[in-house]
Amino acid sequence: MTGEDEQGGSMYPGLAEFARLWTGAVLPTSNVPLSRGELNVILTGFAELLMTSLHAEQFDHSPALEVGRGLVASQLVGPKALDATIRVLSRYLRSEADDDRLVDLLGAVAGGYVDALRDHIFLQQETLKKAVFRARDAAEKALRASERRFRTVFTESVVGIAIGDIQGHIVNSNLAMQEMLGYSADELRQRTPYDLMPRKDAEEVSTAYRKLINGQFTSLRSEQQMLRSDNEPIWVHIAVTLIKDENGLPDYPVVMIEDITDLHLLQDRWSHQVAHDPLTNLHNRALFMSKVETAVGGLGPGDRIGLACFGLDGLSVINAGASDQVGDKILKTAADRLRAVVDDDTGLLGRVDGDRFALLAVRSSTQGMIDVVERAMARIAEPVLAAGREYSVTSSVGIVERAAAGSNPFRLLADAELALQWAKRDGRAQWQLFEADRGSRQRRDFELAAQLPAALRGGQFAVEFEPVARVANRGLAGFSLVVSWDHPEQGMLSAKDFLHLAERTGHMLPLGSWALRQACDQAREWHDEHGDRTPPLSVALSDRMVGDQDLSALLLAVLDASGARAEQLVLEVSPDMLRDADGDPAEVLTVLTDLGFKVLVGGMTASCCPHGFGGLPLHGVKLAPEFVATLGEDDKPEPSAERAIGGVVSAAQLAELPVHAAGVHHERHAVALRELGVELGQGDWFGPPSLPFEVEPMIIAGTVDPDW
Repeated sequence: MTGEDEQGGSMYPGLAEFARLWTGAVLPTSNVPLSRGELNVILTGFAELLMTSLHAEQFDHSPALEVGRGLVASQLVGPKALDATIRVLSRYLRSEADDDRLVDLLGAVAGGYVDALRDHIFLQQETLKKAVFRARDAAEKALRASERRFRTVFTESVVGIAIGDIQGHIVNSNLAMQEMLGYSADELRQRTPYDLMPRKDAEEVSTAYRKLINGQFTSLRSEQQMLRSDNEPIWVHIAVTLIKDENGLPDYPVVMIEDITDLHLLQDRWSHQVAHDPLTNLHNRALFMSKVETAVGGLGPGDRIGLACFGLDGLSVINAGASDQVGDKILKTAADRLRAVVDDDTGLLGRVDGDRFALLAVRSSTQGMIDVVERAMARIAEPVLAAGREYSVTSSVGIVERAAAGSNPFRLLADAELALQWAKRDGRAQWQLFEADRGSRQRRDFELAAQLPAALRGGQFAVEFEPVARVANRGLAGFSLVVSWDHPEQGMLSAKDFLHLAERTGHMLPLGSWALRQACDQAREWHDEHGDRTPPLSVALSDRMVGDQDLSALLLAVLDASGARAEQLVLEVSPDMLRDADGDPAEVLTVLTDLGFKVLVGGMTASCCPHGFGGLPLHGVKLAPEFVATLGEDDKPEPSAERAIGGVVSAAQLAELPVHAAGVHHERHAVALRELGVELGQGDWFGPPSLPFEVEPMIIAGTVDPDW
């Protein structure tokens, strides 16, 4: 066996473990004429078929049907074999595909299994039938031996067997049939098979039997209910064969029935489990959304519909701090309390995610939804006793209530989940109504976030260079890198439109790395052209980049690839990255300084420097644009803003650090900042972000106002 085989193949690395678990689950359920290793090889092949089917672009249920049939062919026919298989597949494949595809796949496996099991049972029945035929044929040669063999088959078989007359009366029955139906042999002789069936089934079987007698059928096979003597229904697979005499005329029927009640119960339980959350027994997301679709389609033009999404606050903290069992108890209790508030007449409940529940209400009103939600929130907030302790968990809720006409079921839930995010972000333990305008803006952000990786690969980002001037004389002191996105549909987007999305979605590292490469390449080109006249180029590093343990390696690699030198760059970090959790200077600042970079702290406001800048390896302090904007629009600056800015400037001067100001858009701001001690500034007053060819005259002239 190769290393690739041991790992389950290179395409699906977990295949071997999947097959091993499957083998261990089903082996005890059946009397399989195979070793564990042989069965494991077979199930590995089945597992690969299922994984391939799940990951196919177009779902094809044929491989899953074949897997179900293959299980029966491998003699996995015990009463718990299918149950064990479904449990393993549900648990292992849940993360491999969406709920709809997984349900289709599990249904196909079960369907293939049931079809093959039916054929397997029929084959056993055919074997019995042939034994009956052989016994009769051999009667002429050895009547006594034949009768003995027949009687053995008849009496010892676990399949119920009955012999009737041509009119359909039961003449003789074996012990298996008597025990199965709860009647004695004499009691069965007083009945026909039709007496043992529900009326509707009896009529259908009677019609089919007449066709059998008339020669339209060669045999009958069906799967249906029969009634025991205590009137309890059982599910059976029934096969009727007509025995003919030496002249080929109907002589008598042989009826064989197999009790498949357990299999039907298993199928019913599996169907319930596929559609319901196993922990809370509420509808799962797939079934809930199917119900929502049905509800929307059944409402009239003037009807309204409401959907609320409940999220339990802080459940992950309880899971981590206490145990998953405590978390499960809280989830089950929350579901029960929701049921107490929301009955079938009030609405429909479902568990749509780990700690989220959804409530659907038809013919709703906004106030009615709010009233139900507030009652449910109050019930959920009641203490829960788990593992000997009381836990109090609140819930946040997003509510959508709108006209049913034109409503998209999936958008209903998505909007409710979006409103839930707002409720959690605004303080938790509260509800929030969905607002269309706010939702549109946030969806735009979601769409932009999803497009970021492709935009980076497609070269849609561009850089410009904003001049940094000396406030006193407008002399050129440096440049600040500005990233923009040339979006194919929305046009040119500024950094404030997408950088926060990159930070939240984990795309800041690749985007920041790209920006660093652009900065180093440009700094090296300018220095090659203009030498020491070239001022430093400032690049803002996100908190994610500053905190990354590979930052030093990235910086060195970018410098090496570009040929730039560290002293040609200024790295800008946020105030949050200045100190560690103990209040000591962050180690990363020393690392960056030791590498030769100048480090500037940007985004400063009055609240960002409670401990001052003493002891920090910095080379400057930059005021945030919104901080500068507090100076106001009047000719005379706002006094409170002057005091606040003056406090930051004083703290920087104590540490002998120059102060920069970003967002200087007016001359009056530049004058006020100069009087407060700010040395450098950038913004519209000193010139907009420029392309490289627009920058070079500034470098040559040493001012932001070159003579063109």
